[in-house]
Amino acid sequence: KATPGQIFETESQYNYIQVLEEDGYRYLRLNEGQGIHSVYHPTEINYYGPWKQFLVAPFFNRPPVVPDDVQSIAILGLAGGTIVRQATEVFGPIPIDGFEIDGRIISIGEQYFGMNQPNLNPIAQDGRWGLEHSPRKYDLIALDAYRPPYIPWHLTTLEFFQIVQEHLTKDGAVAINVGRAPEDRRLIDTMVGTLKQVFPAVYVMDVPETFNSIIYATQQPTSVDNLYLNLFELSESQNIHPLLIEALQITVLNLQPTPESSTIFTDDIAPIEWITNNMVLRFMLFGDMEALQ
Repeated sequence: KATPGQIFETESQYNYIQVLEEDGYRYLRLNEGQGIHSVYHPTEINYYGPWKQFLVAPFFNRPPVVPDDVQSIAILGLAGGTIVRQATEVFGPIPIDGFEIDGRIISIGEQYFGMNQPNLNPIAQDGRWGLEHSPRKYDLIALDAYRPPYIPWHLTTLEFFQIVQEHLTKDGAVAINVGRAPEDRRLIDTMVGTLKQVFPAVYVMDVPETFNSIIYATQQPTSVDNLYLNLFELSESQNIHPLLIEALQITVLNLQPTPESSTIFTDDIAPIEWITNNMVLRFMLFGDMEALQ
């Protein structure tokens, strides 16, 4: 399975794992190589993918919201720690619990992706089980565990999002990276319908030049106007990391109408495999698997 630029490969209990390197950037690929799971460069922090868009979620709250308001983060789908690195740059060395079911990926992140932040607590556990049993509450919960066709159904359901809601702080927010196919947004629509059963406000943005969308949901009733005002105020402030400003701008420019969906995923009924199989078929016929991150 040798691939151009490959500097490491292995198989774990859960995944076939590759590390690729090109022009100083390292990329983490899993299994069939559909999409990039993590990116690392020793001196660059902006990777122009979905990762920095997770940092936007708290800024849907009523202004003023500043980076210091974010004091704790949980990441489900830690992978090689790209979100950790960017979050630590933007919010400082705040406590981050990173759940990753594949312990081998954690060690590869530490070895090849600079995932050695002292504020990171990497946890080799299933994200749902780990979050449910965590004694902590978080200002931001980032869910980056969906990679068609391998979407863990138990991280998409009403019951799971109730667990997420219970582990958010009073003004907490969740951000979810969801893949989509060309002209097929059924997975996003159903995810939004499910989240609306738990959270008072849900938003969707499409990541430019990818087949990824980020879904945001907030613990409090919020509005898009809050995001606009927070962006304006932060843009006028000193000492705000430019990565955050860019992420906020990208979200504002790429917000989508929040879909209406009467379908929800539950622990009893979650037809993820049927939906993702259709998505993969559409990618094969019309899309570009490389654009799915």
